[in-house]
Amino acid sequence: MNVTKVYDANIFVNNTSTHGLASEVTPPVLTAVMADYKAMGMAGSLELFNGFDKMETTIKWTYPDNETQKVFANFMKPVDLMIRSSKAQYDTGTVEEVPIVMYVKGYSKTHPAGTFKSKEDTELESSVAVNYYKLEIDGEPIVEVDVLNNIYKVGGEDLLATRRENLGI
Repeated sequence: MNVTKVYDANIFVNNTSTHGLASEVTPPVLTAVMADYKAMGMAGSLELFNGFDKMETTIKWTYPDNETQKVFANFMKPVDLMIRSSKAQYDTGTVEEVPIVMYVKGYSKTHPAGTFKSKEDTELESSVAVNYYKLEIDGEPIVEVDVLNNIYKVGGEDLLATRRENLGI
């Protein structure tokens, strides 16, 4: 039996490490937009892939530094995130650890000041409207979605190449 565990992560904001400044990150969730199709002669209807629903990433900060706060306060400039983690695989002991790397690009949606309570950590949450997402595990591309450039790749295979060619883009 092979047991896999993922612990901890580090977030890079515009290529700057924020190690120790965040308590949680929620990467984007890919949700397909499906189009209904039904026609005469069909015993039923079906759904066909028709793009992606909007994506969002959230980061819970223990309290970010000033430069990170400025990045998330600017709603007009894109935010470039890299989320790095390590996947440990166990057998009778640690077999190996491999990197998990997520690339996320988009625009900041929120800049909260945080919640201040007596004798408790101050936490605040930033949200990013995502227009680009790529996941690599151990250097292998798993999925890549670039909404603005009409790119959708799974395992390195470009699933929208023909569509872009047909559209002349």
